Amino acid sequence: MSEKDQSVDDQRHRIGDEFGREVDPLLQYNDSFVRMQEEGVDPFEMFLDDIIRDGYRKDSTVGEYERAIRHFKEYMSQQGRHPACANDTLVVGFAEYEFQHRENQAGTAKTKLTYVNKAYQYFQNENVFPHTSEYSPIDSAWEKITWPEAEETEYPKVTREEMRTAVANITHVFKLAVILMGLKLGMRQGEIRNVKLKDIHIENSELQNHYPELGTHRRLDGRKNAIFIPAAYNRPGNKSDRPRVLPLDEEMRRVLMQYLLIRPDCGEPWVFVSQTHHERIRDKDGINRHWREQIRPYIKAEEYEKELTSHFGRHWFSTFWKMENSIGKEYAQYMRGDKIGDGRGGDTIDEYLHAYYPDIEDRYRNEIYKLL
Repeated sequence: MSEKDQSVDDQRHRIGDEFGREVDPLLQYNDSFVRMQEEGVDPFEMFLDDIIRDGYRKDSTVGEYERAIRHFKEYMSQQGRHPACANDTLVVGFAEYEFQHRENQAGTAKTKLTYVNKAYQYFQNENVFPHTSEYSPIDSAWEKITWPEAEETEYPKVTREEMRTAVANITHVFKLAVILMGLKLGMRQGEIRNVKLKDIHIENSELQNHYPELGTHRRLDGRKNAIFIPAAYNRPGNKSDRPRVLPLDEEMRRVLMQYLLIRPDCGEPWVFVSQTHHERIRDKDGINRHWREQIRPYIKAEEYEKELTSHFGRHWFSTFWKMENSIGKEYAQYMRGDKIGDGRGGDTIDEYLHAYYPDIEDRYRNEIYKLL
């Protein structure tokens, strides 16, 4: 059989044989985990008890972890495999099962796999497990999953002047900050609620003295006045396929500084905290409510009014870079956190960010629209 006639799977096995690498590295431990299971050992229950059921997480969050892991274990049992010994083919199969049999949308399946991946990260960090950081079946499978596309939502056309008028009337700096994060960075409401102090670098000595952790994420090394937005598999609640670093322009930095200087000192790692309970914002409708109250009254689009939610900010951002600015498809995809189908998907995250961020940084800072 000639090289060009070999399937991807055939070539994968051939390369593994040549370099002494396992195509299915966790299979060798399956029988041992099955034996221990009969003795009452459950690695996923260990993870839940040790990390998730800590008394600090809301019951609803714990329930989401438990449900995701229960569904994954049920599927793996149907495949005759211990759930702690998955491979990327089985993970792809689990995602397809979620789509076809449970009729779940891509976001639900991604959240479940993110929670399962947290358990695998726990296995990798605990020395007693045979799992290593060289292989994660969820990370390996992620790019191979065909995620169903959501139906396109028809949005109103809002001019820059209309949006400037609406933004100019927002007097509450917290509300202004979360709305601008959507408009100027294309961030989803979940990503906004999930952003941590370490994810944001702002070159300001007063802020850095007040928040020593500000901008300390390793993905921001050497990148000033920027924000790191993790992908779904690294931070539960985020939905993007790929992480991204985006510049913070002068307007965004100014509003964030105003907010951070009056933000409650509560010891929380999250940038945006509840104004009453001083903890991470958990209610996604909270940000949508700010859009309804602060933006809708100034936009003449009655027939589309129900679509003027936080996701409109992401749509507006995307339309600017895709249609008005013509920055190029792959750079627009990078700034949205989308999967980029140009061959770079196999790069490490460091290589990926290094390949794209320098190309968009200056152009973003020079051309992003002004709203204040």
